[in-house]
Amino acid sequence: MDRHVTVFAAIGRLSALDWSLVALVLVTTMLVGWIAGRRGSVREFFLGGRKLPWWAVSASLAATEISALTMVSVPALVFAPGGDLTYLQIALFGNVLARGIVAWVLVPAWFEREIYSPYDYVEARLGVRARQMTSALFAGGAVLAQGARLYVTALVLEVLLRDQFAALVAGTPLSTLALSIGVLGAVSLVWTLAGGMAGVVWADLFLFAVFAAAALTALWFAVQGLDVGVERLWQVGVDARKFDFLDFDRSPARAYTFWAALFAASWGGVGAYGMDQLMAQRVFCCADLRAARKAILWSSLSVLVTAVVALVGVALYAWYERRPLQGEALELYSANADRILPIFVLQAVPSPWKGLIVAGIFAAAISTLAGVFTALSHTALANLYDPWRDAQHPDAERRRLRAARTFVLGAGLALCASALLMKRLRDGYPSVLDLGLAMAGFTQGALLASFFLAWLARRPDGSGFLWSAPLSVLWVFGLSQHGPHTARACWLAGALLFLLWLACRVRPNWSDARRRLGLAGQTLALAAALVGVAWANQHALFLAPTSAHAAPEYALQPLQFPWYVPVGSVIAYVFGQLLARPVPAASAAGAVRARLPSRAV
Repeated sequence: MDRHVTVFAAIGRLSALDWSLVALVLVTTMLVGWIAGRRGSVREFFLGGRKLPWWAVSASLAATEISALTMVSVPALVFAPGGDLTYLQIALFGNVLARGIVAWVLVPAWFEREIYSPYDYVEARLGVRARQMTSALFAGGAVLAQGARLYVTALVLEVLLRDQFAALVAGTPLSTLALSIGVLGAVSLVWTLAGGMAGVVWADLFLFAVFAAAALTALWFAVQGLDVGVERLWQVGVDARKFDFLDFDRSPARAYTFWAALFAASWGGVGAYGMDQLMAQRVFCCADLRAARKAILWSSLSVLVTAVVALVGVALYAWYERRPLQGEALELYSANADRILPIFVLQAVPSPWKGLIVAGIFAAAISTLAGVFTALSHTALANLYDPWRDAQHPDAERRRLRAARTFVLGAGLALCASALLMKRLRDGYPSVLDLGLAMAGFTQGALLASFFLAWLARRPDGSGFLWSAPLSVLWVFGLSQHGPHTARACWLAGALLFLLWLACRVRPNWSDARRRLGLAGQTLALAAALVGVAWANQHALFLAPTSAHAAPEYALQPLQFPWYVPVGSVIAYVFGQLLARPVPAASAAGAVRARLPSRAV
């Protein structure tokens, strides 16, 4: 049992009225999802019958983007010493610009035919192997990134049910955190299985309203607790530089700067909204291209909720300036700074508003988890079940739907395991927010490159991407993680990838004299790239100021997460072209024509 949980008793508990409100929100949302999502086919389970209104899909996109990671970690990020509103640069500049690019570049390609995911488009242009690689990249990135979101919500539930969880785990090897993760995972699984994608979208519409109300409620009570309200909030925020918004520092070792938002975050946002099945699957539920564009563009309104959540962090700073954390609250906050919002809720918010804020946090978490369970289920279905199924069986559709639901259960177990892993990784990042965003960035660069390789391809061979995708992930890892253990990991992974290249590409084709020179050049290029990873892991550090608010003192720091996707996508795209298997021009042109997706009638 976590020793910090038992010392929180003096801060307060949720009343029966609060828990009743939480239960009402969760049950209502589940009923909405079940009623809206009752479907009998895989198409309806994953695409909602492709007839959902754009405004519902837009709200679902916004709800998925915000998540519990935003609700809990953004206030903590602003509240922390030196914290400010610079995170909003990414939300306002990077993410909004990315939506426009996705709406006008990627979405038209998707709607050329009926597909279930962006990876179907990649398969149509680059082949089955490329689709399998993109599916694996998505699954790995989603499990890591959403594990961080499940972890941060479990921290809240662990505090709220500290006494009950302590009694349940007494005498067992389980921790209260593991139990909290299990409870949230189970609720999210039931939620997802109740209605499929249509149920998730309609439930998200309700949940978006709930956690927007929760954010406003938290802000209201924090401001009301100040002696002169908004005036005091403004005075404290300005004095502590909490309202600093723009940061024009050019160092790639700084995460929240204007340049990182404008270039890196917008680039990464195209990967998140365009090639991440968690977000893209909602867009596929729209009836047509015009509706899909509107859904993506109008989801930019989520920036307003994010701004309110960030202001909550400023208000908490002003509130605790007059009532400093002490005793049990201070000990709990010192153990994990991401708990500041639940600490404030239990200390200062009366019932039933306390229950509304908690319901908003849980709603944000379960909304995102339900979406990722569905997305991971579809990925597994397409790659692990469909290639082996008997499509002519009279009960084929029902069997496929049953398999989809089984994969949802598997996704739930994977997410719970990932959330437990996040506890070990947390200390390496300034906040859980940075942790969650960084986890997604490891694979999104390669995913984005797969689309542009398919979209711009002059020939249909995706064999180069099979090697450039893992190379891309390895480069991002080498640039972001530094130390003796990571150096050994880079050398080991690089050696393994090179041996696989020799065994699977060079050895079978070396006897062909026409290909020998090209293979030699490709082998040298791959070897140079792998040596470059090891060099970057040891030497690629960047000067960055240690504090934005103090006298200029600089330190060498690694590349920050907004730049993961630009670096990863460039590596994956360039080497996807360089390492592609040579194809005669005539056969390549014919294969492109054969694989071009036909426009749906």
